[in-house]
Amino acid sequence: MCHKPINPRYAKQQGLGLVSAIFVITVLAVIIAGMSRFLALGQDTTTQEFLGARAIAAAQTGIELELTCLENGLPNCTASAAVGSPDPAVKDYWPGPAATATFNMPGLRGCRAEVFYRTVNSSEGSFWTLDSTGYCGGSGLDGASRKIAIRAAQ
Repeated sequence: MCHKPINPRYAKQQGLGLVSAIFVITVLAVIIAGMSRFLALGQDTTTQEFLGARAIAAAQTGIELELTCLENGLPNCTASAAVGSPDPAVKDYWPGPAATATFNMPGLRGCRAEVFYRTVNSSEGSFWTLDSTGYCGGSGLDGASRKIAIRAAQ
């Protein structure tokens, strides 16, 4: 079997195609890995924003329920009782009268609100100070919490 002699001007270019192909494949792999990481980070951020929006809605709902109970002077009325807690008479008195609400309605399912209120007297009159913390999702990075506070005249 006889081989053709290699032209001397092409002798130094042997294997250049293979090296170029490996280089292109490596560069594409790095670009794809970076894009997939960027996409994963974007999804995590979107999830956190969604849970945060639900947590603030839970905190606001807890305040509104508690304020409704306080303004109407309903006996044994807490945010827990207002959303159908099985034992509405249970109250947490630390640091003051408190209620915990667990929501079951669409949009807030799995969220809860912890509402604490205290009465503040001043020269302007009597006020309720309500602090509400809304929680949604799990714990740590799998969940979100938001806190709001208001002061309402009695």
